[in-house]
Amino acid sequence: MMKRITIREAYDWLHLGKDINQVEWDELLEFLQSEYKDMVEIGFRRLRFINLVGVIQLASVRIEILPKLEIDSESEAKNREALLNMLVVTKTFPVQIHESTFGQLAKADLLQIFAEVYTKLLLKEVRRGIYKEYKIEQENSETLKGRLLVTEQVQRNAFMPIRAYCEFDTFQEDVRLNRIFKNALKLIIPHLKRSGVRSDALFIMNLLQNVDEGKVSKTDLDKVKFNRQNKRFENIFKIAKMILLREMTTSRYNNQTSFSILFEMNMLYEAYIEKCLHYLTLEKNIEVFSQHDRKHLLINIKSGKENIKLKPDFYLVSPDDEIIIDTKWKNVAHEGRLLYSQADVYQMYAYITSYQKVSKCILLYPRTEVMEFPLWKVPEEEKYIGIHTVRLTSFKESIDDLEIVLNTY
Repeated sequence: MMKRITIREAYDWLHLGKDINQVEWDELLEFLQSEYKDMVEIGFRRLRFINLVGVIQLASVRIEILPKLEIDSESEAKNREALLNMLVVTKTFPVQIHESTFGQLAKADLLQIFAEVYTKLLLKEVRRGIYKEYKIEQENSETLKGRLLVTEQVQRNAFMPIRAYCEFDTFQEDVRLNRIFKNALKLIIPHLKRSGVRSDALFIMNLLQNVDEGKVSKTDLDKVKFNRQNKRFENIFKIAKMILLREMTTSRYNNQTSFSILFEMNMLYEAYIEKCLHYLTLEKNIEVFSQHDRKHLLINIKSGKENIKLKPDFYLVSPDDEIIIDTKWKNVAHEGRLLYSQADVYQMYAYITSYQKVSKCILLYPRTEVMEFPLWKVPEEEKYIGIHTVRLTSFKESIDDLEIVLNTY
């Protein structure tokens, strides 16, 4: 039976002996060494993930890593819902899912979510018709098909006039795109729990029975091109590619059901806030600059170079005002206690004094609980540094909270 473990990044430890055995531990370490060694803290017979969320599927254990922040302390599903919302809005998860279905999906673990969405989307399209392409075939036939290959006919059939060596087009489903779909589906079928979804997946496999099951390479994924005929499969392909690329991170332990789907949380949170800001300012006379790096804090007097560069996450410019927002994937409050870092405030002070026209700098954290946050004023200037939080369980809530941030003061 497959073992399932759910932990939180940067918070929960995974213990050798208690949670996983030696074989699973060795397999996990080898997998992490290839790409994620800088995002793991390893202690004595234990490890934890830093700034990494998602799912790792090994030969006998599935490890789900959820965000360290408790968006809702009473509901693990709400934490998945917030993560799913960010993945969809940033297009990290390459298909749109209506917010009304988030709650239902979030009851399952992340691997189930990916597997079910992929299966349902693929089923919807193959029911409309399996994708087919014309392929050139050659055959030494008793009947003439297509065009006669004269040279081959002379070489092969000089003494067999009843045969014709010909070349012709056939409209068939055994093509690269369908092989990719079938390989990804084979990989996730063992992890589908709900009988209805599993039945759908097996139904698709039956529809694709004439498609070769040979292994797909990264080159195959890179060669797929989309046109009017196969455009409807493009988003499904993106999910299949995501599944297969993760599976290609192999080790000596790897088998047909081992793969991972992982995301860096700092980058995901920042990308999500960027999408929200661009949406919010779309019809306003406000420009949003990401990772603005045209200002310097200090100049090296020996070299003459401005080599202490400032780089706020977001620099917002309007005709009347300028604002800086820095995202922090941290918990800023816990049980009524403030947890902000003074170093983060000093960083904002450097921004607000270097950007002469900036009137406010915002430290923006995910919301985990409602409380009042401090507001600092720069002496003798109408410049402010504040802390705000934003809800993440829905795009609308995030937009509403950011609207308040921009209109404060």
